Amino acid sequence: MNYNQVLTNYINLCPYDEPLFIEDIKEYFVNELKCDIRKIIKKIYVYINRLVKEKVILQFMKGVYYKPTKGIYGNKKLNVNKVISKKYINDNRNLKGYISGAYVFNKLGLTTQMPRVITIVTNECPNKNDYYNEKLGVLIRKPKVEINKDNYLYLQLLDILLNKDNVPIEAENEREIIYKFIKDNNLDFEKIFEYANKIGNIKPIKKLYELGGKNE
Repeated sequence: MNYNQVLTNYINLCPYDEPLFIEDIKEYFVNELKCDIRKIIKKIYVYINRLVKEKVILQFMKGVYYKPTKGIYGNKKLNVNKVISKKYINDNRNLKGYISGAYVFNKLGLTTQMPRVITIVTNECPNKNDYYNEKLGVLIRKPKVEINKDNYLYLQLLDILLNKDNVPIEAENEREIIYKFIKDNNLDFEKIFEYANKIGNIKPIKKLYELGGKNE
């Protein structure tokens, strides 16, 4: 089976209007051909570029492609939120991030402020410092603890309590909102303590007690 056929098979398996990442394409080639990807990556790009020229797939940004569907005015653009979600939050195999900052505060009803830029805490952040992904329009932040499906809500709660972005709290029922978040997501107080210790910050625990104590 030649490289072009392997790539075509992969594209045929992919749904329309969903982001296709070069990392996933590489993984597919390795699994299919049992090869060293470093030796064939240049050839893969040749075939990818050929499919882009033929408009079988379109390039959304560097390393991200998609199969477009036709609209009234031509090919539909890929929804940027799908790229953000798959790249930074959940790639359908691993949960690796969550939304933080003012956007979450707004959704919970703690503030009326709606940020221009959404903050995402993600394992995919390569830097210790926050950085702005201009193409996707999101601020990326590295977590203190590696994120997974079992801990992301705990880490999100700790972020809310720490409020490192200094989001103004406008709600008069802050306590009720925070404890409702804990109850609705079945969060365990012992694990809240555990993750506060893991991130090396007990300020969220102090904040919980300031809001009324865990047993109220």
